[in-house]
Amino acid sequence: MKFDFDNIVIRKGTDSVKWNGDVIASICSNRKADAFWVADMDFKTEPHIKKTAEKEAALGVFGYPLEDPVTSIFSSWTEKRHDWKIDESQSVFVNGLLHGVALAIDLFTDKGDRILVPSPTYKPFREICQDNDRIMLDVSLKKNGDGTFSLDKDSFRSALDEAAAVLFCSPHNPSGLVFDKEDLLFVLDEAKKRNKLVISDEIHADLTHPGKTHIPMGKANEEIGADTITFMAPSKTFNLAGEHAGFAVFSSKERFEIFQRKQRALRVTTPGYTIKQLMSAAYNDGYEYNKELCSYLEGTVEEMKAYLAKECPSLKLANAEASFVTFLDCSEVYEKIEKRVLSDPGRYALSPGGGVLSTFFGVEAGVCMNDGTWFGSAYKEYVRINYGTSRAFTLDALRRIADAVKAL
Repeated sequence: MKFDFDNIVIRKGTDSVKWNGDVIASICSNRKADAFWVADMDFKTEPHIKKTAEKEAALGVFGYPLEDPVTSIFSSWTEKRHDWKIDESQSVFVNGLLHGVALAIDLFTDKGDRILVPSPTYKPFREICQDNDRIMLDVSLKKNGDGTFSLDKDSFRSALDEAAAVLFCSPHNPSGLVFDKEDLLFVLDEAKKRNKLVISDEIHADLTHPGKTHIPMGKANEEIGADTITFMAPSKTFNLAGEHAGFAVFSSKERFEIFQRKQRALRVTTPGYTIKQLMSAAYNDGYEYNKELCSYLEGTVEEMKAYLAKECPSLKLANAEASFVTFLDCSEVYEKIEKRVLSDPGRYALSPGGGVLSTFFGVEAGVCMNDGTWFGSAYKEYVRINYGTSRAFTLDALRRIADAVKAL
């Protein structure tokens, strides 16, 4: 392997929110717990990106960049990584995917409209709906007996009539589900029949593991002709999550022009100097790094699943087919854990940003994970674990989690 993913960057004591003790305590009631929560990785970023950052830092000036289009860099990446040749004339840079999604919701739906979102739901999606005076129409994915999730087509179809738009997360966070072509065509076909807009946040797309193939919504839509906006970004792919950059690809020329005109009105049309340089290095030179990282992450998942099957079968990983975060299904032991936590509030002081499970594993295993309730009240029996770190560190955390469960 050309790249070293076994030696991670230690970020304690830096400005990293992931490793901040106060934030960790607010999630799991143990500020000394190891961070396996927020979705950024502990790996060094791709070498060309680091070299570019060092070059710009040595220059010592961070002035205005050329306002030349950057969509061509993104287009080259999507063609190489996803075999998708985008229409650059209907594609635009956005200042982060949440900004882009929120702007689309604001522009193309009305106050009081319902937005269909498959759940469990990335919490900012819920907040975007609330902050824009929309109503999130929560449509659950199907829970399977092995801990995985899948698209519930009947529930999706029946709910779609009530919605003004669909907000999709593909691959899905927090399950790690990679939707197959049949699922995507179903969503697009049903949306087209009802003249509904489909907004697809695909921030995790580039980290789809080798055993699966991610199909961008916009690419799948070439067979259907629905109304879509597909969002992608380099942020998760290359550990640039703090830089707020992404792209939106529109199927509708009219919607593209409305969106771009609003961006001009808000003066959010171009990337800043630093992210432009880093993003360019990532998309131009980061393909081999991305391939090896995806293989490494898949190998970690395989070892995690094997360990749990042998040592603690009451815990199950969800799909974990993309990215580096996935749900850990604790439903078989949840009642025991809840009874333990609620019976001893002195030891298990529930934190404002956590829940029963995040507190239990924070205290007993020294592992900080997002509580499932962060993704919706129906998911209290889950935690989301971040395995975007060294395999040895991840497996050690999993051992501590299993030991805590076995000691109940």
